[in-house]
Amino acid sequence: MAPTAPSTDKIAKRVQRAERILDAAGALLVSWGYPKITIEDVARRAGIGKGTVYLHFSTKEVLFLVVVLRAQAAMLERIVGAMRQRPEGIWPSALARTTGLALHDAPIIAAVMKGRSETLGTLAHAAAEYSTALVDRRLTGTEAYFDLLRDHALIRTDRSRDDQLYAYSSILTGFLISEPLLAERSTFAPATVDHHVDVLADTIRSTLGERDTDGALHMVWPTVTGLFEGLLRDALAEIDRYTHATRDT
Repeated sequence: MAPTAPSTDKIAKRVQRAERILDAAGALLVSWGYPKITIEDVARRAGIGKGTVYLHFSTKEVLFLVVVLRAQAAMLERIVGAMRQRPEGIWPSALARTTGLALHDAPIIAAVMKGRSETLGTLAHAAAEYSTALVDRRLTGTEAYFDLLRDHALIRTDRSRDDQLYAYSSILTGFLISEPLLAERSTFAPATVDHHVDVLADTIRSTLGERDTDGALHMVWPTVTGLFEGLLRDALAEIDRYTHATRDT
């Protein structure tokens, strides 16, 4: 006889429990930092047994991978929302600005990026091992985004696409980690978040040579927006894959 499918009520409780675990882990990540946290700490914070955490998430790395995936999905929702509003929202500079603002409101991402370098490496390795398909689709989607802009002469083409991806990622990463480093200097006077993201956007704009001379931006707007909508769907589906399952199913 085929096994009976779990009831809707059972699935809902399973998801709620997984989300409670993720909420607890996220709060601890922001407060303590990844290296100090144990599964016992997460279980205690969530008000459940340690074994129940392992029922949902096989390792600490997998648990915090999903914590970060949820934060990234929230950022993607904000990015997609900005892209839907107007064609200018698909510029790399606009994408960087929206990302910068979203990161300011994403303490989980900030905790990972500003923490120990090995934390970022550990979670990146976990993503490559446990969410391989998602990582591959993100890379393919990002490459397709830059290819679209290049094919329509919306950004410069005297540098390779890979060089541009490297430059974009490096500038964005620097935006994340520079303020805490500069804040250690007594002469540093932090500006507003809006000012910082404007500087970020202007740097990206200049580096990539954004330009629209023949209305191409409006032409590729639906395609680019659809591309990022697909990335958002992929991220949400990956989160669901973890929150809807337990190791006994």
